[in-house]
Amino acid sequence: MQITFLGHAGFLIETQHALVVADPWLSPQGAFDSAWMQFPRNHQLAPFVRERLEFSTKERFLYISHEHKDHYDPDFLRTLTKRDFTVVIGRFRRTALRDAFEAYGARRIITCEDQQEVPFKGGYLKLYLTDSGTNRDSALLVQEGGRSFLNLNDCKIHDRLQRIVAEEGPIDVFTAQFSGAIWHPTCYDYSREEYIEHSRQKRASKFEAVARAIEIVQPRAYLASAGPACFLDPSLFHINLEPVNIFPRASELFSFLHHRLAGKTPRLFEPMPGDMLDVDLADMVSLASERVTDENVSQYLRSYASLQTRVFRERRRNMMLEEVDRIHLRLREELQHKLDAFSLADRVMMPLYLGLVELPGQLLRVDFRSRRVDVVSEVRDLSRYTLIASAADIVRVLDRKLNWEDFLLSFRFRASRQPDIYDATLHNFLAAEIEDLRALCDGTLDTESLKERTVVSAGGLRYSVNRYCPHQGADLEEGWIEEGRYLVCPRHRWRFDLPDGGVCSANGCSIQAQPASSSGKDDDTSGPVVEQRPFV
Repeated sequence: MQITFLGHAGFLIETQHALVVADPWLSPQGAFDSAWMQFPRNHQLAPFVRERLEFSTKERFLYISHEHKDHYDPDFLRTLTKRDFTVVIGRFRRTALRDAFEAYGARRIITCEDQQEVPFKGGYLKLYLTDSGTNRDSALLVQEGGRSFLNLNDCKIHDRLQRIVAEEGPIDVFTAQFSGAIWHPTCYDYSREEYIEHSRQKRASKFEAVARAIEIVQPRAYLASAGPACFLDPSLFHINLEPVNIFPRASELFSFLHHRLAGKTPRLFEPMPGDMLDVDLADMVSLASERVTDENVSQYLRSYASLQTRVFRERRRNMMLEEVDRIHLRLREELQHKLDAFSLADRVMMPLYLGLVELPGQLLRVDFRSRRVDVVSEVRDLSRYTLIASAADIVRVLDRKLNWEDFLLSFRFRASRQPDIYDATLHNFLAAEIEDLRALCDGTLDTESLKERTVVSAGGLRYSVNRYCPHQGADLEEGWIEEGRYLVCPRHRWRFDLPDGGVCSANGCSIQAQPASSSGKDDDTSGPVVEQRPFV
């Protein structure tokens, strides 16, 4: 088995009888309305990938993990004229990805359930799915001839890794996201000190998740992939140069891993687009000529931005006030339609203010309790969430050129919240499409209906807790203890304070922690006793 890195989260995996192209993001216009660009640049690999997918004599698969445009690149896929390969995707509640490929015209489309295998001569592919809230993603396992590659990309299945390894045996090559991919704190109006502290916390949490995953999987090699992207729009370029943010380079992760794993690290590779790894050797056998290093990265980014100037020049346009007024009206109607479909609206205690930069005195105030959207002249609530964007960016959502999550990932807005607490229900309202809101709310209620309890030990005490995280249902038996009191969710690293009833201070969610009897038997406990490893 050989693995060619295609940049970002993209791989070409080749076995004796099969070829798998995974998440090829190759278009020169980037993703999320050109806010994200591949780093390092990889556009030069498009002809190579096109030729392999169209003309290889082996059985060919195109795997797309999820619909985020840094993984699903419809512009590149449209350049493929010969489509006699098999598309492999997850079967998610939201059918947008499936619908797009049904219209695409590939020879065969396989929409996999969780843990479904797709066989090929000498081996198989296997998908692991997450589908909760706005989080729809899949991970890929490729097994062939006693060798294996486990590619998590952005998929947060850290609570399932022990079972995967137990079922599938040793993993030779492993990769998982190590860089941020969210708009917090990047788009929030924090002081410089607050911004740095939030970024450090998120970075440390992401690095720790990778370290724990490596401890469980124990691969022979780890490939740093699925981030970071770079930001070449002149209005976003400053993000690349910040000394502390949520987009670290692999060298920073590797320094952490060498210290955190105390010398028990697998072989660590920061691949460049075009590098090839031989899985038998667990080593690179071919290297691309272009290399980005800590020493040349600043100049590299400036040169890259200069090459992409045309992309950003073409997306600019001026608007007449009448058009801005129409966009404002359409946005108000869109928000009202969202409210009408949002059955969990009464859970959001604070109003949401949305405004257009061009109309500072005409804010849209979304009152979730009364299910109304009103026009107001100013923010009048001490407790509130606020989002301000330009009409030119918002209209692309209203015209369905972007979905809401694509827009939020474009980073082309400013936000603030008071109090500074994450509200998952409000977040889901913002990020979801109208047609997905009812199913999203039903999924939230399904997660909350999971009442199984388990017992954990922390600080010399035992606690009975809800086994499944209230956020997206992660199995907390795969979590760990920090500081002798916090049970940490293995997916998103939420910290539940056990002595304080299991409340997460960052968002107010609770796992209903109660003291458990020293004998380990508790009337409210059905799960096993879980002795968590101490935080390192």
